[in-house]
Amino acid sequence: MNEVQIDYFMAVATNLSFTKTSEELFVSQPAISRQIAVMERELGVKLFKRNNKKTELTDAGKLYYEMFKEFKAEFIRTKKEALALEKKTERVIKLGFLEGWDLYDYVPNIISKFNEVYPDIKVIINCCGIKELSTFLLTDGLDIAVSMKNSVHDIGEIETLDICDVGKTLIYSTRTFPYEPYTAYDFKDVPFFAPYSVVDRMVSKAISDCMQSYNFMPTLQFVPNHESMITCVRNGMGVAITDEWVWANNAEDIGVVPLDSKDTISVLIMRSNDDPVARYMADVLRETYKHNQ
Repeated sequence: MNEVQIDYFMAVATNLSFTKTSEELFVSQPAISRQIAVMERELGVKLFKRNNKKTELTDAGKLYYEMFKEFKAEFIRTKKEALALEKKTERVIKLGFLEGWDLYDYVPNIISKFNEVYPDIKVIINCCGIKELSTFLLTDGLDIAVSMKNSVHDIGEIETLDICDVGKTLIYSTRTFPYEPYTAYDFKDVPFFAPYSVVDRMVSKAISDCMQSYNFMPTLQFVPNHESMITCVRNGMGVAITDEWVWANNAEDIGVVPLDSKDTISVLIMRSNDDPVARYMADVLRETYKHNQ
């Protein structure tokens, strides 16, 4: 058994989907399935119950999930301490943001403030989808992330440090829909695009809750990622729900309808992460964002 197999197992256990894990990790689904099968043969138990509708952890899988979760946390701490002692590699901190956000007013200040205290530590940034952020946190792909609080409400291993609330918006193409002002209800018969090729219950529920006050449930059409969603909107194929931080809200060919809904933005960090560097970055993130509100 190796670390790659454990990471695949933890990612599938988090997503409960081999297909979604394949997309997040950019690894073919058969390759992930083969590695999981090798683990199951070595351990002598089935880790997942799989059928056409869903993937679930077996009772044995749940035991190994808890064990590997503790193992990963301890392994990460030990690895960082060993590297620091040997000084074999440059120390980095891996920071994740939700894809699509316009961070120009924030990131330079964040890095500058962080480097005042830790000038020799390099900051690496990864922008990706909501589920990818939580998966990367759980598998040590990220040290810390900034995302929607409701995206990790059912993942007890992840601690959330609230920053602020941001308003939700409906965006549309002004070339296709040239008349203003519009209300959300005006788009009830138009497809609503969302950035997941595998239907994600959290995304569906968030859009449904957002539209509840407008007395209709939109027709959802899922696409592989955020940029695909924006491209569909800009080409007049439908509309999408975003938040005020998304860059498309300021594009010249995009119209914006403010919605009666908000999301809480939070810093996400593993509860087991007691690294003072990561904890300081969390403080810098909260201070910078709150100062710019």
